[in-house]
Amino acid sequence: MKKWTSLFLALAMTIFLPACGSAGNPDTASKPPVSSSIPTAAETPAPTATETPAEEPAENEAATPEDSSSVLIAYFSWSGNTEAMAGMIQEQTGGDLFAIEPETPYTGDYNALLEQAQQEQADNARPALAAQVENWEQYDTVFVGYPNWWSDAPMIVLSFLESYDCTGKTVIPFCTSGGGGFGHSVDSVTTSAAGATVLEGLHVSGSRVESAQSDITAWLDELGV
Repeated sequence: MKKWTSLFLALAMTIFLPACGSAGNPDTASKPPVSSSIPTAAETPAPTATETPAEEPAENEAATPEDSSSVLIAYFSWSGNTEAMAGMIQEQTGGDLFAIEPETPYTGDYNALLEQAQQEQADNARPALAAQVENWEQYDTVFVGYPNWWSDAPMIVLSFLESYDCTGKTVIPFCTSGGGGFGHSVDSVTTSAAGATVLEGLHVSGSRVESAQSDITAWLDELGV
């Protein structure tokens, strides 16, 4: 009896001990699942405006250069009065200035100048010019200034006008003098500027050129220039 009891106990221990050893082994024990580092669609925040890639800026178009002036203020000045008047016109119109100068300068002696000017008129001379206007074609309006010499424009001014094709241009004379106004210089200018439309000019006495700004403004306003 004792023998069968011992065999039964030995068999029971053989079955029970392996099962207990498996449950306590750390290498085979269950572990919690590792959380995934990839967020689910519900956890992924929608992109904000700052996160949206900015659009590439369009390339700037090439700067368009400002149109060149279509107004020319050409003048001949011996004493400086006509030059001063030309400067006032330039300030208000934004035109380009051009000094009409003879290839051979006029004398600086006043009495000798009177004789020279009178002789040029008698000869209907056309003195040679020292320089030419560049891009004459771009100008639509040409102011022409000069002093009154013997009731006419100096012959160098007529040389200037006859050096170019004035067809279709608008010519506007302005004049300074000690007296006598334009004389018959506007007729000479009109003849020499063949094909141009000649508008009403402005005469200013040489003694009051410095205070002629208001007169020039009113004149330009009336012309619409």
